[in-house]
Amino acid sequence: MNIYAKRLAKKLKIPLLGLLFYALCYATFLLTACREAKFEEMKSMPMIEESQYSSYKVYTRQDFGYYFNYQKSFNSVQTKVPKNIQFLMLDGSFREVDYFFFRKFNNWFKRVKFENGIMAIDQKENLDCDNFAMLYKSFMSVANYKSNLDQEPAVALVIVEQKHSFGGVPTGPLHMLNLVFASNGWYIFEPQTGEYIELHKYPNQEYIRIIII
Repeated sequence: MNIYAKRLAKKLKIPLLGLLFYALCYATFLLTACREAKFEEMKSMPMIEESQYSSYKVYTRQDFGYYFNYQKSFNSVQTKVPKNIQFLMLDGSFREVDYFFFRKFNNWFKRVKFENGIMAIDQKENLDCDNFAMLYKSFMSVANYKSNLDQEPAVALVIVEQKHSFGGVPTGPLHMLNLVFASNGWYIFEPQTGEYIELHKYPNQEYIRIIII
């Protein structure tokens, strides 16, 4: 992990301590998110049906290696995602996400943001793209936890150079959003606005630098 962190920090031209702090904050959030929920929004979080869950594909390191080394996505559709991206797995395997649950969860996530004033309006650095992306991934993991399921959902963080505007977010430097490996396709999800698109249609796919799942 230390070697990876050093390489990643050098590649992104950011201090190593800053990167490690970032990773620590993310891990801390995941741990605290799994405590007993006391908020109304958490009580209304969608649940994953076990019957749906058990029928979906499990992705392993070998699967991801094949797809991204050969620039493939769902159903082996060709992409322009670079072969030399950094791909970090935090678990050994991940279960794909039911598409209809993905849609239902997105509606819930949008409502939670609105009701709590967590909107992508006049953001400061303490509430920018990485926070939205990590919040989305964390809440998806919490939904999995509340559903008493034992395998992480296949939802990733994506670090990309924002060469083209997408999802209401203008062009700019490095940007973070999500990649959801759903049951009928792989979707780039913009957590700030709720827009999503299949990976092979995403305008910035060739500028993806890092995927963390």
